[in-house]
Amino acid sequence: MKRLLMLATIATLFMFAPTGAFAQDNISSLRNYIQINSSIAEGGTELFEYQGVTYLISVVQVVVSSKSEAQCKTVGSSKAKKEMLGYINGTDITSSTILTYSETSTTTLEGTKVECKQEYIESIKESVTGTISQITPLGGWYSADRSVYYFSIYKVI
Repeated sequence: MKRLLMLATIATLFMFAPTGAFAQDNISSLRNYIQINSSIAEGGTELFEYQGVTYLISVVQVVVSSKSEAQCKTVGSSKAKKEMLGYINGTDITSSTILTYSETSTTTLEGTKVECKQEYIESIKESVTGTISQITPLGGWYSADRSVYYFSIYKVI
């Protein structure tokens, strides 16, 4: 009798549980919304609530140039994880500006020629620390001119 009751309970749970196809349709709808209507369609991280579930979603840009779609996804995945970690843990940004000045003097029979050169070099470094788990790719898409590939990941919160 206990076994029959347990089988009936399991059957009931499967009846009301979303199927894989249903869950996939939800993710496709969410990706379409992110791609077309969201504020992060071209990059960024934000929390979204969709059908009672809260998602943390990151979108990044990858310049295509000569990369294949698989290479764009690999680069995009790494950049998106960094973006998501930065959103969760914050980032450490270091910036420095260096001004260099040089003067070159050349003397010939015609006279002396002095060349002055002034150059600004700005260096910006961003550091993100942490680990993140249970990340799922939401999908990728190309810009209209196919020069940029957008890649997105999500985490259920």
